[in-house]
Amino acid sequence: MTAPSGSTPFPALSAPSLTLEPVSIAHAEEMHAVLADPSIYEFLSDEPPTLEWLRAAYARRAAGRSPDGAEQWFNWMLRRDDGRLIGYVQATIESRDRCWVGYVVSREGRGQGHATRAVAAMIEYLVRAHDVWRLLATVDAGNARSIALLDRLGFDLAPPHVKELAELGPDERLYQLELVSG
Repeated sequence: MTAPSGSTPFPALSAPSLTLEPVSIAHAEEMHAVLADPSIYEFLSDEPPTLEWLRAAYARRAAGRSPDGAEQWFNWMLRRDDGRLIGYVQATIESRDRCWVGYVVSREGRGQGHATRAVAAMIEYLVRAHDVWRLLATVDAGNARSIALLDRLGFDLAPPHVKELAELGPDERLYQLELVSG
């Protein structure tokens, strides 16, 4: 089932075998089931959200901006060609040189390149449409799958002066993809 797109501040995207759908409240119930997968939280401090929390969060995120307007928010649900949602990708643009990216893929969607293709499609859009040149991602040092994804996309460990942009926990690492020198 494809959620109605309505009027969103960012477009649907596509990647081989995936559609990246702009988040909407209509995704909440289906994603609630996806986010119940305990394997998602192996390297996250979060717990599975309630359906009510997810509906409220998706309503905020669908606006495409933080409430104060300082940040642009991009959230896409990942739908396989067979119609199943398997996760999401997201980005927060604070400035052209500070664009945070994140991604979550369910156990059933892992190991097939979905996350790599989805994050690559998101990055291509952000660079083309929003002229970002530095992308940042935090990752648990033990999350080999996520580190491998970032490596495949050309991210490197951030240098010390860039690490100051994030408050990192003892097991977190900051990665960056710098596309031009600003």
